[in-house]
Amino acid sequence: MTSEGQKADSDSSKFVNHSAETVGDGWAIDSGPGLGRCTRSLGRGGVAYLVVTARDAGPDPAADVEAVERFLKQEGVATERYQSGGAEPVLGVRGAGGPLASIDFLADPRGYSIQGESACVAGDFDQISRDSLE
Repeated sequence: MTSEGQKADSDSSKFVNHSAETVGDGWAIDSGPGLGRCTRSLGRGGVAYLVVTARDAGPDPAADVEAVERFLKQEGVATERYQSGGAEPVLGVRGAGGPLASIDFLADPRGYSIQGESACVAGDFDQISRDSLE
């Protein structure tokens, strides 16, 4: 992994953790850090680092969405709130910019999750995947 890749991996994990701490503790890595394919400028291949953290739901999902959105905006992330359809919609906020390509906080009453994806950086997905198995 390149130093740029190590920084992207580290930055995405740290930012997801800081975002999660906004609504309390009890978070655990659900998935990742993982590796994804992406396209850089001029159509060149690259890699993005993905991490998902999860915990039990809090007592006030709407307040938690607001708290995470406030934190994201303070960090320079453009945000958008969303909700599922139905009588009891699931709330969330997603964003782009700042230190990550994207971040998504889902405040589901069955459990919360935050997923973050780093910016696309130089790297050979296949080679990095093979190297991680050694």
